[in-house]
Amino acid sequence: MRFIFRLITSSIIRELTRKPSARFRSTQAIEVVAIEKKKALSELAIKEIVTSLPKARVISVIDGDTVIVAKGWNEITIRLDSIDCPEDGQHWGDTAAYVLIKLIGGQNIHFEEHGLDPYGRMLATVYVWHSGKEEWLNVNERMVMLGHAWVMRGFYDHLPPDRQKKLDRLENWSKSKRVGLWRTENPFPPWQWRKTQL
Repeated sequence: MRFIFRLITSSIIRELTRKPSARFRSTQAIEVVAIEKKKALSELAIKEIVTSLPKARVISVIDGDTVIVAKGWNEITIRLDSIDCPEDGQHWGDTAAYVLIKLIGGQNIHFEEHGLDPYGRMLATVYVWHSGKEEWLNVNERMVMLGHAWVMRGFYDHLPPDRQKKLDRLENWSKSKRVGLWRTENPFPPWQWRKTQL
């Protein structure tokens, strides 16, 4: 309980101290800038080496696809790669952030680095231990499966075909089952919402 309170208060303080123009950034910069990403490993290869990937502890959840982690004495902002969740202030944004808190808040994670976005955030696929299933859970995929994120097909060409197809299948499944935001009327993609906030 104390951890959730700390997460909520740190998010509120961070939001209040940010410049208004930084709260709603346009996706135009992302679309124009060519992002150099590292080629990702296949799902099978990741399962074999997940514990040797960089490890960190989640200290804050900014929104449904952005977290701050502590790695040693450093704090790193991680943007979940290849997905896009509703923004803070957008319909379903609070729900997506809450689900991410439930999945990884305060936990140790491993992450597969893919590069940096134009804002200096590390793009990564995040993995957390799922004790009930006794396996490592791909958090990016889970957010899509639970209906809290869109797949960013224009930004996932660094993933191998098996992982691209899995993300597509998970999004199609969540849409067909009307899971999460897909049960709302006319879900509004975050990249379009951000353009309305300029």
